[in-house]
Amino acid sequence: MKEDIVYYPPMLSIINVLLELQYQVIHIGVYSDVLQKKGLEKNGVIFLSTILYNGKQNNIQKFLQQITLRRQIKDYLKQLQLSKNDYVWIMQAETICLLHSLVDKYRTILQCFEYMEPKLNWKYRLFAPTFSMGKTMKKAFKVVCCEYNRAQITKGVFQLERLPNVLPNKPYLDNEKLENIPDDIEVIVENVKDKVKGKRIILYQGVFLSKERRLEEFCQAVQSMPDEYVFIAMGKSTPMYEDLKSKYASDRIIFIPFIRPPYHLLITQLASIGVLSYFPNPTKMSSVLNPLYCAPNKIFEYAKYGIPMISNDIPGLHYIYMEYRCGVSIQYPMTIQNIQDAIIKAFDNYEMYSKGALLYYNSVDMKKLIKNILAIAVN
Repeated sequence: MKEDIVYYPPMLSIINVLLELQYQVIHIGVYSDVLQKKGLEKNGVIFLSTILYNGKQNNIQKFLQQITLRRQIKDYLKQLQLSKNDYVWIMQAETICLLHSLVDKYRTILQCFEYMEPKLNWKYRLFAPTFSMGKTMKKAFKVVCCEYNRAQITKGVFQLERLPNVLPNKPYLDNEKLENIPDDIEVIVENVKDKVKGKRIILYQGVFLSKERRLEEFCQAVQSMPDEYVFIAMGKSTPMYEDLKSKYASDRIIFIPFIRPPYHLLITQLASIGVLSYFPNPTKMSSVLNPLYCAPNKIFEYAKYGIPMISNDIPGLHYIYMEYRCGVSIQYPMTIQNIQDAIIKAFDNYEMYSKGALLYYNSVDMKKLIKNILAIAVN
């Protein structure tokens, strides 16, 4: 993966499952969490470091980074002298583009965390003018999507013979004890606990994107509710995060910086209700489909602790709520009153939604799904 996996809990889940399945795991890329990295190394994971791709640089610098990153990965693979029984698991459409030739050499698994457009960004096409995502997928050992609807769309768009395997973004932390908490994180957690003691906590955790993740109305809704309600917004700093913080930060609306996984779950555990917010952006088709058929790891992080959920009304969440009775869809329009009504409804039926959340969490068996991905098909 070209990104730092500290920001991708699903990657850590896959590594943990593979270890339990007794595979030798080698990660090629970047992992900046030194403490967790050492723990995984003790369990047998080998980390081979590459440059960290920086998408904020100019086009020439990004082009040079792509060349360097591809060379580093291919050099590592040559040194490893893989056999025909080994797997190469590639994450993200952009990384697949950079390494598309590997499908001819190795038993390759291609995983897309998002739905991708049939034509990649021109910057990647400039780098790999002959690349075809459809042809590459058809040559791969397996294709993996994180949600059923996206798998069906991917199959249709790229005319695949088989439906991609579906691997939800569920954290695999069943054996993960949140002990030996780093000092810098413990300070944050204890400070938050002091502020919210005895309160009803509405939590949003995740990325802050102005067009896709509307959160201003949630701040306003909780702000105008009785003092027993507080809203926590936790995630990496972005212009949207800083704007909301400047407008609403108070004893009732609390902003917490990104906490590296799995320690962010120390905050998750405190929540009474978990918030999800996904709004289509009509600028391109992927920006419509990805929010509508969202596949958030946070829905499982909330569900792990029996936390009911509220969200805007989209099919990716609506049908989960219907089947498992684990959350409430906020009816359009997205008004302060409608958000407050959803919060009150969740609390009025809290036991039912909490049981439903746990039921949903336990409905996904990550070990079984990953075993199926790795299985060799028998004709």
